[in-house]
Amino acid sequence: MSFTFAIIGGGLTATSMLCQLVDKLHLLGEKGRRLSHQLTIVVFEKNGVFGPGLPHNDQYVLPFHITNMYAKDMSVRWGKPGDFQDWVKRNRESLQTRHPELITVFASTDSQPPQYRHYPRAVMGEYLKSQFEAGVEAARNLGMSVELYPNCEVTDLFEHDGHINLQVRGNLNTPSSFCYADGVLLATGHWFESQETENYFPSPWPASELLIGIPAAETVGVIGSSLSAIEVALTLTSDGHFVRQPSGTLSYLPSGSPRKLVLYSRNGLLPRVRGQSGPRQNRYLTCNRIRQLIEDTPYQLTLSVIFELLDRELSAAYGYPFDWQQLRRPTGDAAQILEQDIHNAQRGDGSDGELVWQTILVQIFPVVRDLYLNLTLDERKRFDRHFTTLFFMHAATQPVINAEKLLALLQAGIVSIVKLGNDYHFERDDATGEYKFTYKDPEGNTRCDAYHYVVNARGQTRSLESDSAALTRNLLRRNVIQVEETRIVEPADYSSYKTGSILVNPETYQIIQPDRDAASVSNPPVFAVGAMTRGQMIDASMAYGIARSTAAIADLLIAKLCRNNDDWSG
Repeated sequence: MSFTFAIIGGGLTATSMLCQLVDKLHLLGEKGRRLSHQLTIVVFEKNGVFGPGLPHNDQYVLPFHITNMYAKDMSVRWGKPGDFQDWVKRNRESLQTRHPELITVFASTDSQPPQYRHYPRAVMGEYLKSQFEAGVEAARNLGMSVELYPNCEVTDLFEHDGHINLQVRGNLNTPSSFCYADGVLLATGHWFESQETENYFPSPWPASELLIGIPAAETVGVIGSSLSAIEVALTLTSDGHFVRQPSGTLSYLPSGSPRKLVLYSRNGLLPRVRGQSGPRQNRYLTCNRIRQLIEDTPYQLTLSVIFELLDRELSAAYGYPFDWQQLRRPTGDAAQILEQDIHNAQRGDGSDGELVWQTILVQIFPVVRDLYLNLTLDERKRFDRHFTTLFFMHAATQPVINAEKLLALLQAGIVSIVKLGNDYHFERDDATGEYKFTYKDPEGNTRCDAYHYVVNARGQTRSLESDSAALTRNLLRRNVIQVEETRIVEPADYSSYKTGSILVNPETYQIIQPDRDAASVSNPPVFAVGAMTRGQMIDASMAYGIARSTAAIADLLIAKLCRNNDDWSG
């Protein structure tokens, strides 16, 4: 039996899928070699480079853009958190030769434990590129056929005669061609709005476009105050210099004509600053406790149960009742809050120099996806509406060095932050070409701020309806993918939630087509991993979440080859 597996997208997800599939086949010895001879892997990438994807491509980022997650969280191999760090260690000299600017970066990280290091995004891109190339070579050495199609975009797919036909277009408007596969992985990664209006930038990337397109001395409106907004701030102030003072604090020396930025978000809050975790073990909010709750009440979890456990854990760890009001609405201006956050991250707020809240939260990260999936749909709606920002503020934290830079920019008057609240309006004035934010200030007065240049830095949206890619448009138009989850609450009662993301079987990651339930998925199979499933998989865009998903798909593919039948149950 021969089997063709197509991967649409050649970034982090494709790299993780290829590497883990090859690793698992290699561990099977001679049996793995026999299975490999049956398998053809086909990878389509609409850009010219396999591996880095958008967030880590050196054509999109600048040397000072670093990963927000620690090195241990960036491995393409599930269960091997040291993979990325070990690769950096082995290749440090060659990386510095190719990228001399990394010499100072590496020097600044040497004082940190390896597990707490943040490397430039371009270094992560080099890692992904090397892992993809090594994965291809290892696959071919096993006897697997690997076909790579750079600069090719899959614009549609449909089932035909027991196979999946893929419509493929080159980037030079060449006529579309067709190929077939027995299984497909949708791994298209991030998407952003199309840029249809002048001086509106739908994404922080490529960073060079912001520097070229936004003049010096301009004041820029930035939509969002999350990690993406901080990346924008660092990009547009890169014509100045950060200087470490004798006191240890960082200050900013602007250029002669600095740009200024105003960050707008509903809550006006910044991501928390990442520090070190301590040895304390959770007593109430534990992985085992959450797994037991899921087993006892599958898909019926409520936020009140989880919040009660979290409150008990935080109160026990700190030794006094936890102040939730201060967490949601901290006192002080943005600079004061950030300065205290940096202090806590560097020195800790616990007896061992650890961040207590971080120590608690990181222990349950392995079950956060399952916890979120097993909330009732009404509770998931409530979480997404009221608590998503708060969760990602603490789960997707900013590195200390980025926080120090942002504080210096705030103190220099280069960056400011505005809380919009829920009653605000953003629009373009066609008569003047200005973009306007209308909102109420803390005193209740209506304000209207206008800008000639605006950057959307809210991060990845969940709704596929904002994705202009031909493949997504066609799959939505033909009702191939389902973006609304429905559950039976009572025998004659249904609950539904339209997340806008592709609905997949949470165990196999196969897409669930409309009018099918989670146990009835399409065959031949189409899988989806990454940003397009974020409405269902809360960690879908994080490297370790992607590695977890692709490891499961690799297991399914190998089991399928072993059985030599149409069963994809694993």
